[in-house]
Amino acid sequence: MVSRISKGYWIWGQFDIQSTQLLTSLYQKINNKLNGPKFDVHLTISGPFPYEEEMHTQIFESLSERFEQFNIQLNGMGRKNEFFQSLFINVAENETLKSLKNNIDQRFNLDKAEYFPHISLFYGIKDTTLKTDIISELKVPKHIVLDKLSIVRVDEEVKSWKVLKFHSLL
Repeated sequence: MVSRISKGYWIWGQFDIQSTQLLTSLYQKINNKLNGPKFDVHLTISGPFPYEEEMHTQIFESLSERFEQFNIQLNGMGRKNEFFQSLFINVAENETLKSLKNNIDQRFNLDKAEYFPHISLFYGIKDTTLKTDIISELKVPKHIVLDKLSIVRVDEEVKSWKVLKFHSLL
């Protein structure tokens, strides 16, 4: 198992208003039962990388011009016995998402690591049966729209995560 780097700057995909509302509603239902840490729903695309505002602003403007918002197919809920992948929505890796990730990795000089696209809805360690019961109560949408890229400062404490900038995909 690869160790997780928990501190640094990461690139998230975030969603249009309707998709964000749907995902946030699922997140809230789960966290009302499991009492996990608070965070914005997102799709981690890449990272970590050292942050240089001027250079990265240019990179993100270029990416924003190259990529338009796009649909993401969701493939139901998943769970693992890992803090940061405890309860999540499986994301189908389509050509647009692959191309976006590859472009980001290349422009930020990041190693191409194995990618597990998912949208976390709960962070923490809880009983598998409890998580299975919760999954059975939820209805996950089939598609959502990714319409922005965000640069996020991530620290060991989830409560200290902060979106520094975002760029809309038109």
